[in-house]
Amino acid sequence: MASRLVLLGTGTCQLQRDRMASSALVVLGGLAVVYDFGRGVATRLAELGVSQDEVEHVVLSHFHPDHFSDLIPYLHGGLYSQIDPRTTDLHVYGPQGLEDLGEKLLELAGFAELEEETRPFAVHLHEIVDDQLTIDGRDFGYCDLPPAGNHGLRFDFEGGTYALTGDSHFHQKEIEFLHGVDLGVLDAGHLDKEEIVELAAASEAERLVCSHLYQELDEVEINAWAREAGFEGRLLVGYDFMTFRLGKEI
Repeated sequence: MASRLVLLGTGTCQLQRDRMASSALVVLGGLAVVYDFGRGVATRLAELGVSQDEVEHVVLSHFHPDHFSDLIPYLHGGLYSQIDPRTTDLHVYGPQGLEDLGEKLLELAGFAELEEETRPFAVHLHEIVDDQLTIDGRDFGYCDLPPAGNHGLRFDFEGGTYALTGDSHFHQKEIEFLHGVDLGVLDAGHLDKEEIVELAAASEAERLVCSHLYQELDEVEINAWAREAGFEGRLLVGYDFMTFRLGKEI
């Protein structure tokens, strides 16, 4: 898979046909990471043609159902699918409390029905206790962002800097988290339009993508407001399957 960021879902807990729950697929060389895994994400991966074994790492920002619930059908499919069974282990990373939550998810997904030695793969649960994590030798920032318990993911790749906020309210920590990024994906659902504009101007980012949308935004209008506020970058309104190639040389 080419190095890229794909928005698997740009929606929320609301049940919408065209917007699955907020999630992104990050591909960096041979490493594929899914950030958040709520409603509809397993189907989005199948629609992209991404097989079970191509995704070995999942990072959860926090424990709201619209950010983790589709792990149940995904794991269930990995165990029993006759068209795409999983054969490689899956690593899931998240805040403290992940081990308790993960054991419940595994039970619901059908792991308890199989003896451990007969399971085709294992799920490894990694609780993140600081603001960094390393996956297959690549370092990621795992930053605590208001509201409490939520974490954003930030990383560098081939000269570019990228960040995803998960859920986040307007706050100085969010401004600092997004400051100077080449591409940031932000939770625009918990911000009003004035806060989105203020955040963009203060961040000095090159591109910011509005995701986790409760209401639709007018991209032309919000960019005009942002320019008036001094933002020199670009605001984009995200949609499912929106794709960005990663790396400064692209």
